[in-house]
Amino acid sequence: MDEQQTGQPEQEQTAQERTTDEPTGRPPEHGRRVSRRRVLALAGAGALGVAGGSSVAGYAVGRTHERRRVQAVAAAAQATSAAPAVFTVLVDEPGQAAGDVFLTDMGETAATLIADNRGTALWTSAGARSYANMRLQTYQGRPVITWWESHSTGLAAYADGQTVIEDVAHNVVARVQKHGDVSPDEHEFVITPRGTAYIVSYVRTRTDLRAVKGPKDGLIMNGVFEEVDLATGEVLHHWESLDHVPVTESHAGVPKDPTEPYDYFHINSVAPTPDGNVIISARHTWAVYKVDLATGAVRWRLGGKRSDFDLPGSARFAWQHDAQFEDPTTLRLFDNGSDGEQEVTDESQVLWFSLDEAGREARLVRRLVHPAKISALAMGNAQRLDNGNLFVGWGTAQRISEFAEDGTLLFDATLPDVSYRAFRQVWR
Repeated sequence: MDEQQTGQPEQEQTAQERTTDEPTGRPPEHGRRVSRRRVLALAGAGALGVAGGSSVAGYAVGRTHERRRVQAVAAAAQATSAAPAVFTVLVDEPGQAAGDVFLTDMGETAATLIADNRGTALWTSAGARSYANMRLQTYQGRPVITWWESHSTGLAAYADGQTVIEDVAHNVVARVQKHGDVSPDEHEFVITPRGTAYIVSYVRTRTDLRAVKGPKDGLIMNGVFEEVDLATGEVLHHWESLDHVPVTESHAGVPKDPTEPYDYFHINSVAPTPDGNVIISARHTWAVYKVDLATGAVRWRLGGKRSDFDLPGSARFAWQHDAQFEDPTTLRLFDNGSDGEQEVTDESQVLWFSLDEAGREARLVRRLVHPAKISALAMGNAQRLDNGNLFVGWGTAQRISEFAEDGTLLFDATLPDVSYRAFRQVWR
């Protein structure tokens, strides 16, 4: 595999005070500032025009792996009829939202995919060995298609990935690549209205695991969140789970093999909060954390062993994904309910919580499940559509669905392989 070259050295620009909100048992030599500014390399090709005729500039153009690409944006009648369907439709009722389906094939035939409602492929990208999290976003006022890819598989891909931004005409705008010990991971990539991006990473480090019956200097996966300025490559915020969340909050067991890193946190989503901070979902602690973007301090926990909100048993969630605010007081998440070994619920569900942050009160206001009682042991997401419907990707259950506001199943399809997330979006 060719080594990626960014052509831009890492630079420390400012030293900010390290702030912690609680002791974690992490050795001081592994400590870092909660927030740091650093320049990373952004490799790009092409330019995304903005109002006034200006364009994105200043990207360090690096050597990247060649990818074979296939683009088919012809009318459905001109699509190749002999090509196998991307998915098999089981339910197709009136009332669905407009748009096509965005998926990633995470199997042997790894690819990004956009398909129409019949499962006909309209656009694909292939050539890497792993893909995830393909979606339509907005950058500098223009629609862009983003995804994560790696030329490795399994745990190796955690340290060997990049996020790709292309415009809908198939021109590469930028790639966010590995910088220092931070490699963009498959779990999250959000472009903000400020022209920044939220990325997450899994960084191997050492810490004291005796509190969870592990070794004193155990190997661990540190969950990292960063906010990156896409125009300059500056790292505006850097947050590490080990600085704020102790290993004792985890529901995951310590590996018996000392060479296997303990994935105690498993960061899998980051989203903005209505007041300008971020909310982080950690699958292995069964908790959602509101994090102060300026200081890195955890303002509150929802769920898990140390919840700041009282949750009745019926509102308990576990191994969850994709936590985000649907409005200023309503938090929605995809609750897997099981990882295949520890089961809290026998079916996966989408949950909505009404939060009174000041009073630390949370109420479960809605619960949505699939009529077939689907259990997704990993992955999954939920997307609110423009007409009020909800589109759900069922992760490892290899299913996608669309529900009306009253919970009626309007669209349902099975996938030939796993897609980390799934979206319905209008892009043409």
